[in-house]
Amino acid sequence: MDATRRLGDMGFTALRRKTSGGKCKPHLSLSFRAGGNDLTFGIDTTRLSRNDDQHFLITHAHTDHYGKSAMLSKKSIASDKTAVALELRHDLRFEGTRFKVGDSLDVGGVKVKTFNTYHSIGSTAFSWENEVGIKTLVTGDIKDYRDLPKCDLLVMEATYGNPGDLSCIFQDDYDAFEAALGERRVGFGAYSFGKAQRAVSLIRELGDERPIEMDRSALTLTRHLLGDEAGEIGRLGEFDGGLCITSPWSLDRLPYGMKKYVLTGQHYYDHPCICLSDHIDFNGLRELVEKVDPKFVIVYHPEMGNSISFAGFLNRNGREACTLADLSPVRQTTL
Repeated sequence: MDATRRLGDMGFTALRRKTSGGKCKPHLSLSFRAGGNDLTFGIDTTRLSRNDDQHFLITHAHTDHYGKSAMLSKKSIASDKTAVALELRHDLRFEGTRFKVGDSLDVGGVKVKTFNTYHSIGSTAFSWENEVGIKTLVTGDIKDYRDLPKCDLLVMEATYGNPGDLSCIFQDDYDAFEAALGERRVGFGAYSFGKAQRAVSLIRELGDERPIEMDRSALTLTRHLLGDEAGEIGRLGEFDGGLCITSPWSLDRLPYGMKKYVLTGQHYYDHPCICLSDHIDFNGLRELVEKVDPKFVIVYHPEMGNSISFAGFLNRNGREACTLADLSPVRQTTL
């Protein structure tokens, strides 16, 4: 299968741009016609220069989706919560268009619909239709696919997309999390953006109203993104130290004798882990593809590794799919 030709038949040109040093810019851009206009949507990619004229779709604020660069363009597009998270994380002003997840917006004359992927606060999937009627869905990272619509072209993640890796098949262990909350003094290791806010929300949903101590980064993000829903939260050491959230790498700095757990779907930490992932597993990815029923799939994230495994799985099971490495040509551009 010639992936580039297949996309061309659907009215798209996939662009993987290179710097003068020969290094590919992250992820990809899609060029197409709609409403009589030629448009390019950059998907979780970085700017080539200040004059880069494409529209930048920012799915969420994690650093491996490159919003730090794209947010400086007046043509960047991100949810209101993603824009706030980017500003707080990078101490920069978001220069583009903000929206509430679920809104539809006009981008260069194209109606773009947005959907919640429940990966992190503000995480967004984007959907639009080109001039030949092809419906495209870009997912970003996904925790729950229930809101996502059917499409013809699916551009998706596959963080846990390897069917041969048992660590890619898991379920969140809410019972273990609730049991850990029963400890008199407990600390959770969680990334400051995404996982920390999810942990706070789960704690409150389980009826635990104790004050929560957090490291500075997680505290700032949680106050801005959750607001009053977070309940009483403060910096580490501010309360009695009974319930703490800090980064996985800082758990050892919490008081001796405190029970400590990392909230993760990974298995490489020194402390005991409780499975709470911000992604769907391999089975969830497979079910997502069945639900949205695309004619063609680009597995764009991560750029190697499990994306190759998942695209191969789809091809072996009757779906046409490719990875970024299968796409050509690469547009040579200097900075």
